[in-house]
Amino acid sequence: MLMETGQIRCQAQSDRGLVRANNEDNYLVQEESGLFVVCDGLGGHAAGEIASQIAADTMATRLQSSEGDPPDRLRDVIVEANRQILQDQHLNPEHLGMGTTLSALWIPSSDTSQGWIGHIGDSRIYRFRNQQLNQLTDDHSPLFRLYKQGTIDKEALRHHPQKNLIERSLGLSVAVNSDIFLVELQPGDQLLLCTDGLTDYVSDGQIAEIFSKAPWDQLCQHFVKHALAAGGFDNITVIIVEVSHRGVPGQIPTLP
Repeated sequence: MLMETGQIRCQAQSDRGLVRANNEDNYLVQEESGLFVVCDGLGGHAAGEIASQIAADTMATRLQSSEGDPPDRLRDVIVEANRQILQDQHLNPEHLGMGTTLSALWIPSSDTSQGWIGHIGDSRIYRFRNQQLNQLTDDHSPLFRLYKQGTIDKEALRHHPQKNLIERSLGLSVAVNSDIFLVELQPGDQLLLCTDGLTDYVSDGQIAEIFSKAPWDQLCQHFVKHALAAGGFDNITVIIVEVSHRGVPGQIPTLP
């Protein structure tokens, strides 16, 4: 195990939602290697759930055997996930056009003061620290660019009819332009990895309120319940990772 017992604890939950016929999200929790990933198969494309599964499986099997510095290893394995998805499309023409987002948090050593993020698409990673919520990743979408420029606010972004249009993903091109960056961590930090089935229907303010008020072992349940209460129009996947200073052994609660 790459982490000392008690340094990290986590939980995860995925829900099909109330409208979609299947769940195109996939996620990965590898606490022993400090790797956490959410993938959202592209809706409206063939076999989105297959693309997201290939991406998650590639991260699970290839990252630990890769070589180099953490950012290079993370970048290379994301490129490999893209290659695997394209190869599947070549072998299975009925899968042509499938793709997936990928957002990964990797804390590759027992030193939990920093981690690495690898990200492509519009799934998100947030950090909740000292009652403040910050989005660490940028959505790779034209609307998010407008938000960053100050043209629209977060609430307008959530309700815009083109909110799901993205410019980068895995599976659509040989070229992969992922964001790889270092994130500083402190004891007590809580990291939320989630697909847009949460963030399209639950505001940042609501996310912060849930973090502030919900018991630790019910956080994922509360996030999913809020997304379902807002209509459950998409698949919902959440992972919560806490850098713990309480000496609580890491665990993944069994959630309904």
